[in-house]
Amino acid sequence: MTSLCRRDFLLGLAAFAGPLLPIQGRASVPRIVSLDYGLAQTLIELGVPPVGLIDTPGWQEWTVEPALPQSVANIGSSHEVNMELLQLLKPDLIISTPYLEWVRPQLEQIAPVKSFPVHALGTSPYPHIVDATRELGRILGRGSEAEALIDGTEKELQSAKTATRHLAKTKLAVISFLDARNLRVYGQGGIFQDVFDRLELQNAWTRPTNEWGYSDAGVADLITIGDSMLFIMDPVPPDVLATLSGSPLWQSMLFVQGGHVQHMASVLMFGTLPSAGRFARLLVEASK
Repeated sequence: MTSLCRRDFLLGLAAFAGPLLPIQGRASVPRIVSLDYGLAQTLIELGVPPVGLIDTPGWQEWTVEPALPQSVANIGSSHEVNMELLQLLKPDLIISTPYLEWVRPQLEQIAPVKSFPVHALGTSPYPHIVDATRELGRILGRGSEAEALIDGTEKELQSAKTATRHLAKTKLAVISFLDARNLRVYGQGGIFQDVFDRLELQNAWTRPTNEWGYSDAGVADLITIGDSMLFIMDPVPPDVLATLSGSPLWQSMLFVQGGHVQHMASVLMFGTLPSAGRFARLLVEASK
């Protein structure tokens, strides 16, 4: 990136002078580092994969789609960013979320930082995801790609809505096991609920959720969903399934007795549009 472009970035950040200026007048692809999986998903779909990302080994387990290029450097965890490596990557921009504002002063010594509030807002994240997609498209000069991603996701959701009409009267629940006794149940305020809403499907879990869109619960709490269809999302801790098979409590659940338990491949719960599309596709596949 030329010094002029970098000066434009810094001027855009200084003294709340306004939003970041689009990256222009550059022959090479901008060097972006992401401290968030969801934002990295969007970058890849826009054709500008990050040069650095937190916890790259965990991508295949938690995010899966889109494929993470092998060229992306692992810059450590969100709690311990490798500042030396980050500096060596010479990013033009670091993108993050309000969750990591505590490390922003250190990051800004290396490159301009743009924070995108998407999740943990206590409301539906989908509109914020769309806004972030458009803003990244504007900053990167990829506005048409951003609109294509938004439109493509909407079409995918509409297609999934048609394909899941047979589930319209069935209540569904999605959980992730933390261990054999504790789990997360996804509901209002999360991306999975956003997809349910767009597909006009009913979430069996109606209890209050936290700002991230899930409830911390125990196995016994699932009795409240009755004979709903339950999706157990990967990854599942290795001892959980064996424990459940021998659990009288689990075996007494109506959804177990009715044979309405299915596994679902991992979807990033704090993801962006690629996660919404992936979740919709998996719902279609699991309900066939």
